[in-house]
This record gives sequence, structure tokens and C-alpha cells, in this order.
Amino acid sequence: MSRLPKLLAAVAATTLLLTGPAHAQDEPSAAVFTPTTRAGVEVGVPLLVTGSSFSTTPEAVVATELTFDGGATWVTTERVRVLPGSRTDWRHTHTPRVAGDLTIAARAVTAAGAGATGPAVTVHVGGATVPQPLNCPVRCEFVSHHAPEVDDTDTSPVEVGVRVRFDRPGLVLGASLLRGAHRGPIALRMWSGDGGLLAEREWDHPGRMAEIDFPTPVPVEPGRDYVVSYYTPQGGYATSEHYFTGTVVRAPFTAPHDGTHGAGVYRYGVGGGFPIDSWHDSTYWVQPEFRG
Repeated sequence: MSRLPKLLAAVAATTLLLTGPAHAQDEPSAAVFTPTTRAGVEVGVPLLVTGSSFSTTPEAVVATELTFDGGATWVTTERVRVLPGSRTDWRHTHTPRVAGDLTIAARAVTAAGAGATGPAVTVHVGGATVPQPLNCPVRCEFVSHHAPEVDDTDTSPVEVGVRVRFDRPGLVLGASLLRGAHRGPIALRMWSGDGGLLAEREWDHPGRMAEIDFPTPVPVEPGRDYVVSYYTPQGGYATSEHYFTGTVVRAPFTAPHDGTHGAGVYRYGVGGGFPIDSWHDSTYWVQPEFRG
């Protein structure tokens, strides 16, 4: 069975959040998608804030603003996509400078003015994560914000993937991959943070979307770094640059920024190998799947 319905369900849940009874139907609304509330984030490390805004009136959303100080000041986000039904997806990179709780809230703006402030998200800067209940108890897929993908014309053998942490113990079942022009054999792999190979699965299917489970689920511990990647012998992968411009937190996943580079990683060479290099904060559309 395809895992795409879970992604559609996540989108639907966001839409319901934006249009539910907590918001007046005659004004625009906004909600934060990442980071997840009660997550622990680092002082001085960029944090990627993403979300959606929605208008139920003929007035289109022209901007979305964020506040990090209870509404005393507001910053304008970057608009990344406008969908039918007056929904707008947005993003903003914020670097917290002081330890302690940080509360983030958004509001949508139309030509008529700003709407009400949406539900707030509080994260612990320099503090520990407090795991929240998941709405995907069977299989959670790392789904983050939208970006237009490019089919890279590179034909060199390369391993591409994502560095990831988890906020609770559990099992990594495998991953979903958005592939580029190469539709031949690939190998999905999972690595410990220091490069130990934990699992591997060969895959040969012509589809653009590969949905691959490891032969045996891989146990993971909270707070440790892992890498989930795939080796493509002829390049031809999908990518989006300037994607992981900050740490992305969507429980139970964290795609960490190290203060210099984002979570997307690669390694050139025949046979691939543990990827540690980074290019323009790219994503390679590797979406690990987790069960708690």
C-alpha cells in the first residue's frame, strides 16, 4: 500500500487546524507546522520555522508574520507556495540567542490587515525535549515543508541522504525517497552518527517514488545522530537547495543544523559510503520512517 495517503492526511490535518472553530471565519488564520512544541533546540543554531496561512474570504493572504516576543515585534516570513483555496505555505529561519523557553506564534495578513494570532508553539532553547504524543503510532514519516525539487543532471555515483535524530526510543522501518532521472537499482542504507553501517536494502523499481523497508527495523536511541541515505550508481537524484537552512523539528524527528551546514549530506564515489559532505543546505528527499 502506498504511503502517500499519510502525507495527504498530514496536509488535511494542517488545513483543519487552520479552518477549525478556534479561528473566526471572517479573518485570515495561520499555524506553525515546525518546530514541534516542547522540542529542545540549541542556542545560537538556526531554527527553521514553517507553517501555513489560510483565508476564508475573498481577501488573499499577502504575507505571514511571526512573533518571538509575545507580539511586541513581528517579522515577515518567506512565502514558498500558494495553493488553491487561498492557502499559503511559508518559512523563516530564526537563530535563538538566549537559553530558556521560546514561544513562536504566527498571524496572516491580507489587504484588510492582520488576522488573529494563531496557536503558539513553545520550544526549550538549550533545554531538553519533552516528547509529545504522536498522531502516527504505526508509522511516522519525516514530512517537512514544501520546496520545488530539481532532477539533478549529475551522473556520477553518489550517496545522498539526511542526518536525523529522534526524540524517543523506537525503530526506523525504512524510508520513502523522491527519485530523479535514475530509475535503476539503488541501495537504501542507515548509519550510526560515527559511520557504522546499521542496515541496507537493495532496491530495483522504476517508480519516481521509492518506498523501501529495511529487512529488519533498526533500533534508535533519543538524542543520537543517525544518517539515512541511498546510493545511486548513476546520479540522477532529486534535490532542493537552501532547504535545511535551520534545524527542522517535526516530532519524533529532528533534522539538525550544525551551525554551518544543514542536515542534507552526500558522498561521491563508486559504492557510495557514509555521507558527510554538504552542499547549499540541500535536501535529497530522503524521508525516514519511524515506529515508537
